[in-house]
Amino acid sequence: MSEHSSKMDEREKVAARCSDCGAVYSAWILSDGTVHLIGRKDGCRCGCSTFEAISM
Repeated sequence: MSEHSSKMDEREKVAARCSDCGAVYSAWILSDGTVHLIGRKDGCRCGCSTFEAISM
């Protein structure tokens, strides 16, 4: 198994809530605790880029 595929296994799909407006999106939570939205590289529709995982 390559280093790249090993890192890909260290994430979990979750629901994530925008810290500003409360909108909910599908996201990946990485092993370091960071949350990355799926399919929205620019963040939330309100412009915020900070999210918290609300399901695991």
